[in-house]
Amino acid sequence: MRVPPAVPASLSRASKKLPLKDGPNLEYFLTRARVLSLYRDIQRTLKNVKDPRDRKDLQTWARADFERYRHETNQDKIKSLISQGKHQFHALQTNLSLSSASGDKK
Repeated sequence: MRVPPAVPASLSRASKKLPLKDGPNLEYFLTRARVLSLYRDIQRTLKNVKDPRDRKDLQTWARADFERYRHETNQDKIKSLISQGKHQFHALQTNLSLSSASGDKK
């Protein structure tokens, strides 16, 4: 039976682990998932806008808002922005449903 050679400490898995403060943590990935989910929900909703010009304007507006805060690192600020974005998203959904309902009656 052959014994595997010893692995030098510099190549072992334990030495390759990142310290928690140097890399992203779980909260970072959860927040990122929430941001991406909100963005996708907004884009899916905007596909229901019938006028192509209005749809494009709304998509540009939504993307610009997300791009403006792309490099934000303060978790509290990001959570606040997500909350504001959800409120704006619900207002957008309400307005779109009202406009489609009034458009159906014509």
